Amino acid sequence: MAKIEGHNKRPRGEEVELTWDQEPSVPRNRINSSLHGVQDKSEYQHGSIVKISMKSFVTYEWCSFTPGPNLNMIIGPNGTGKSTIVCALALGLGGNTNLLGRAKDVSEFVKHGADKGWVEIVLCNRSGTNVVIKRHINKNNNTSVWKINGENKTQKDVMKKVQSLNIQIDNLCQFLPQDRVAEFAQMTPQELLKETQRAVGGEEMLQDHQKLIDLWNEHKTITASVKGDLESIETNEKRNAVIEKDVVRFQQREAVLRRVRFLEIWIMYAKYGVAKEEYNNVKETRRVCLAMYKQLQADVVPLEKKLGDLERKEKQCSEEKAALDQQHQKSVQAMKAKGSSIEAAEGEGEELKKDLDRLQIKNQQRQAAISNIKRNIAAQQELIDKAPSDEQLNKEKDELQNKVVAMQREIESVKETIDTLQSSQMEIIHESKRINSRMAESRRRLEELEDIKVRRLEFLKNHDNDVVEAVIWLRENRHLFQRHIFEPVCLELNIKNMNYVNAIENSLRNHIKTFVCQTRDDYDIFTREVLDKKKLRVNIIAPRPQELNLDNYGPPVPSAQLKEFGFSCYMLDAIDGPPELLAAMCSKAGLHAIPIADSPTVDFQAIRDSKRFKRYATSTTSYIVSYSRHTGEAMDTAAQLRPAQVFTASVDQEERARLIREVDSMRSELEQNESRIRDLTANENAQRKTHQGYLDKRDSLKRARQDVLAALSDKQRKLVSLERYKSDLERKLNEPSSEEEEEKIRQALRKMASKRCKLTWEYLQLARESQKFFSNLTLATLNRLQAQAELQAQEALCTEKAKLLKEMENNYTAANDQYDRIKVHAKELLDRAKEEYNTLQPEDITDFQALGKGVPLEELEDMLAGETAKAALHYTPNQSVIDKYEQRQGEIKVAREKVEAKERKMAKLAADIENIRAPWFAKVTELVSKISDGFSKSFEKIGCAGEVKLGEHEDYDKWCIEILVKFRDAEKLQKLTGQRQSGGERSVSTIMYLMALQALSSASFRVVDEINQGMDPRNERLVHTQLVEKACALGTAQYFLITPKLLPNLDYHERMKVLCIYNGEWLDESVMKWNPYIENQLRSKARRL
Repeated sequence: MAKIEGHNKRPRGEEVELTWDQEPSVPRNRINSSLHGVQDKSEYQHGSIVKISMKSFVTYEWCSFTPGPNLNMIIGPNGTGKSTIVCALALGLGGNTNLLGRAKDVSEFVKHGADKGWVEIVLCNRSGTNVVIKRHINKNNNTSVWKINGENKTQKDVMKKVQSLNIQIDNLCQFLPQDRVAEFAQMTPQELLKETQRAVGGEEMLQDHQKLIDLWNEHKTITASVKGDLESIETNEKRNAVIEKDVVRFQQREAVLRRVRFLEIWIMYAKYGVAKEEYNNVKETRRVCLAMYKQLQADVVPLEKKLGDLERKEKQCSEEKAALDQQHQKSVQAMKAKGSSIEAAEGEGEELKKDLDRLQIKNQQRQAAISNIKRNIAAQQELIDKAPSDEQLNKEKDELQNKVVAMQREIESVKETIDTLQSSQMEIIHESKRINSRMAESRRRLEELEDIKVRRLEFLKNHDNDVVEAVIWLRENRHLFQRHIFEPVCLELNIKNMNYVNAIENSLRNHIKTFVCQTRDDYDIFTREVLDKKKLRVNIIAPRPQELNLDNYGPPVPSAQLKEFGFSCYMLDAIDGPPELLAAMCSKAGLHAIPIADSPTVDFQAIRDSKRFKRYATSTTSYIVSYSRHTGEAMDTAAQLRPAQVFTASVDQEERARLIREVDSMRSELEQNESRIRDLTANENAQRKTHQGYLDKRDSLKRARQDVLAALSDKQRKLVSLERYKSDLERKLNEPSSEEEEEKIRQALRKMASKRCKLTWEYLQLARESQKFFSNLTLATLNRLQAQAELQAQEALCTEKAKLLKEMENNYTAANDQYDRIKVHAKELLDRAKEEYNTLQPEDITDFQALGKGVPLEELEDMLAGETAKAALHYTPNQSVIDKYEQRQGEIKVAREKVEAKERKMAKLAADIENIRAPWFAKVTELVSKISDGFSKSFEKIGCAGEVKLGEHEDYDKWCIEILVKFRDAEKLQKLTGQRQSGGERSVSTIMYLMALQALSSASFRVVDEINQGMDPRNERLVHTQLVEKACALGTAQYFLITPKLLPNLDYHERMKVLCIYNGEWLDESVMKWNPYIENQLRSKARRL
């Protein structure tokens, strides 16, 4: 028997300096391993563990021990560090933290209070020097440094080295930590088969199984594809059979259309022959027209010469006539000028006569104006005499003005009252606006507080949409339940003090998304609808009624005494929420018993001495305190607090209640202001009515005063008019007489008559000269007319000749155009015929020649009409139908080729599957048979029955290992599941299965942590006996069995090594001398024998 001594805290006042690569120098801080005889290296299997060392790792400051080559039983009270050794094995041999089911980051495995730690494992190498693997862990940056035999390596190198020693840390059949025992029982039969093959069958067997799975999956995929292709072929063939008659009729019609096409080509050639003959005729006509055109051109030349001579003669006569015409025009212009002078003189005389007439009319108008002005003066005077006096009008005006002023004072008084009322209303309105602004701000802050719940729900949507769907369904169907069902804890609870948010969220991490039902009936309905029907993965609990009463949860220490330990309050005091939900969280998470501190440090010693706290938290770290049942000593496990993600913001319920009261108060003030404004508005309307009455009276007085002012103004205007009329009369009477002016006009008339006589005589002289010029102009005009007549006759002759020439030119042009057109047409016919002929297939040439060779055009056209009629008699199917028929025929051909290729592929896959399956099936059948034999024998020894079967299936991915067990005589063999058997029965089955693997496995070692938990004493004793028997047999692999307790008087073996963990603070010196004690026990046992 060996002992492992250790401690997790140094005594106060004792300072021990430790270096990174040195063991502690103080004996009480060292952990030693003492063996009753050290086994030879040859007894260890290749890859077995020779030594394990660790420093500042989880609960140990220092630990080093040497396990035996066979069964190693590690025992010790809870919390002393048994599972820490398992963690050291997993992490020291390259495993990840998820293999342990504990902390996520490797830095959390460094002992609390230390920045660094390391694990060192020495592995047996039968072919050379032992392999030393060392892992340094840095807590600050969560990194690791690996070494193999002192040389720096990567984790990949370590894993490769470990695998070469046949160590499978990730295989539950070889390495079964405490937190994954339940996971082993929960493995599916398919996963168990794979893990068993990996553990005892070797990688080759597992690879063959995986190849079979892949090949069969590929075979299934191709089979389904072939089935689909055959169905597609059958469908296309059926569809084509339906339209086959239409296709035959289409083909018959195509044969007729083929002959039609041949005839059309022959007709093109025949038309070309006709066009060629017409071309020759037009060519001759074109030649004749060209000869006649040239002859006419020769006849036109002398006629054009004579026409030029006549044109020159006519031009000379025209020039003589133009000169005489110019002289005649000059004389006529001179006459016109004299005539204009005469007319001007006559005009001046007429103007003088008109001036004389105007003077006479003006004198008559003056007399009439004088008479009219006198009448106006008399009329104005009469109106002025009848109008009231100025004194009466001014007096009436002043009286009206006084009344207007008095009425204006009344209006201003009422206006002041209205302004006062309006001012009061505006003050109330401004006050209401200020209240509205404050109320809007309060509402906005309320919305911000309510929005926290929305943000948390949005966070859930991004991380767990099933929870969000369940929340939405619950909100829409609350009428189905008797009591209120609480939504996920993160939506219902609020943090009062955000300084504690990290600690609270870490404590509630497993319950943040949990729904809480208050009755069992509501729980059944909710789980049926959400879990069974909607298939949502959410957590739902229904605590017992007493667990929902918050009064049932009291603190371990009164809140007033928490400051003595450095705490501020309990977590329950820092959380706000429904009492029933808080009670449920106290039941599940112990919120009422977890104190928290603002600072990162508390009085750790006082906490341990009090033994009142099992969990507590500071601002940065959470602690779990366990107390030894044997010594009563406390051991701390620390974990860094993760930053909060859900409770990053919280609703202040007191602030929310205050804001609601404030909004209600402001709403009441607004209602009072509205009532006051209604009263003031009514008073204002009454004053406005009075004000309008005063305005109407004032306007009436103003209109009366305006009438008086208008009367005064009218009288003044009449006086001004009277004076103006008198002035006009005086001016008219004083105007001079017009007799002298009349005499001057008569003298001017006599002078104008003498001037007109002289101008008339000069006009007669100019008329005689103009007559002479006109006679000469007439003679020149006759000569010009004679020349023009001769010129026109010659032009007519030339025009006739030119017309004939033009007609002949047109005839030639028409013949030439016809020649070109017929030539082009004939060429086009020939080209089209050749083009169509070239499109014929070689097999069509014989039929084409036989059909139309030597046949005239008319007969060809008759044959074409007959064949066209035949084509019209045939039914013309839809072209899309024919296209689809041909398309399907092509698809059928392609699909058949694909099916043939896939069938060849399937045959090859079937052959490959059979080639792999036969040897693999033989191996796996033999393997399972051996496991079943060992499993059955083990169960028989404990009075139970067990069997291991290979579950076969068409799908190789569903092949499995079925473990059948029977623990009672009345039962039948039943499959081992995570639900049917009890925890102890599952533990027995698990250890029996692992022992069945022991004889078949080539693993270097196995680790099983607390597998005997839950077993009844009988089963535990029987299992222990078999475990010792098999694990201590020669040639078996190394075995680590970790347990917190053992039954008395168990069977032990000399190859078995018991490692007792003696680890804790203030170790008693008197109980550290284990060797004498063990020797005494052995001597006593020998004497009893």
